[in-house]
Amino acid sequence: MESDIAERNKGSEIKSSIAYALLFAAAAPIVGYLNLYLQRRGLTDAQIGTTTAVMSLVSIIAPPLWGYLSDRWNDRRLPIAIASFGAAVVFLAYFAVSFPTVLLISAIFALFNNPLIPLLDALVLEQLGETKERYGRIRAWGSWAFIAMMLLFGVFLKKHGTAGSLIPALLAFVLLRLALGVMAFSLPRNNGGRPMERGDWRAVRELFTDRDWQAFLVISLLSMVSISAWYTFFPLYLNRAGIADNWQGYFWVVAVMAEVAFMAWLTEPLMKRIGLKGVLLLGIAGRAIRLCAYAFPLSFPTLLALQTLHSLTFAAVHTASVTWVSIKAPPASRALTQTIYASVLMGIGSAFGAQVGGFIAEHFGLRFLFGLAGAINGLALLLGWIWLKEPSMKTESVSIPQSKALALTCDMKGGCEG
Repeated sequence: MESDIAERNKGSEIKSSIAYALLFAAAAPIVGYLNLYLQRRGLTDAQIGTTTAVMSLVSIIAPPLWGYLSDRWNDRRLPIAIASFGAAVVFLAYFAVSFPTVLLISAIFALFNNPLIPLLDALVLEQLGETKERYGRIRAWGSWAFIAMMLLFGVFLKKHGTAGSLIPALLAFVLLRLALGVMAFSLPRNNGGRPMERGDWRAVRELFTDRDWQAFLVISLLSMVSISAWYTFFPLYLNRAGIADNWQGYFWVVAVMAEVAFMAWLTEPLMKRIGLKGVLLLGIAGRAIRLCAYAFPLSFPTLLALQTLHSLTFAAVHTASVTWVSIKAPPASRALTQTIYASVLMGIGSAFGAQVGGFIAEHFGLRFLFGLAGAINGLALLLGWIWLKEPSMKTESVSIPQSKALALTCDMKGGCEG
């Protein structure tokens, strides 16, 4: 019996790993080349910032909507499949429109594409149960796939191309999103299918009025505002530093290899040794150092070496954050809570960072922008050290009968009214 359960769990983890591979392989052309493509189509820094901000603003609404559907429907796989197919189809419009039509396309695209990461994270973390520290190893397969795509781009893209030369790389996104949509139906169904009841909604509201949770959101938001400016403008920074198109792919390869190493080999021991708070603050410290460094003139080897800090700036922050959210979320609404958190970061944080970052970049330059972003992360680090409290890795069992769920929540809070 135990061997059968172990075999099923292993099979589920393999399928989840493949889903992450497809999800993040498609992220490679978006992160590496979409904004560069738009710039070569004639968009200015401010317009690119506005485009990214529009996508981020849609993310305030889109992830919670999809998260609610994921908790509500009988099959958690369905929202992932629909969102994947929708993102693939809408993305094709980028090749046929110009600014300001790009803004409308970006908004519709974000409606489908941006919720995919938190939806898959919610499914996988719920599936892992009390072994959430294994998340990093599963998620690492997404990073390996990202590396593979960037290596391919490094081989096949021209050193100094045109907007048209980037189209094959961007078309890879469409194919990979279609593949993820098909793959989604092989994932485990997980929970869902029961409408959220009064006790579930109350638990979500209580979570967002909890001061520890609010502190976590504020610190995450500060950090995301600054790092979103980096994600938006780093390809342009490399381009202006004279880095060829194909070499930009190699820059991302170095970054994500460091990310993979952290997720695969350091996540579990670090979480056990310094806790979630320690891992989160370590990542924010890496962000502060990395961003501040870009404020100074840097040689090619130094730029390449700084990419290894991606192990902290993304891997440490992301794994600690999504695990933190999964632990704190009410059992019957984990997907909703995970996507609300994503909407705060990808919506409010990214929109503000991209829009204001575009203005700063155009008027004061990218070096000033990155230096300011590093200082904001330094503030987030200080506040996190003071405000954050280590969450317990013990979570409520998902199998708690619904009739007892509200009573348990009330007991944990010291009594309920109504």
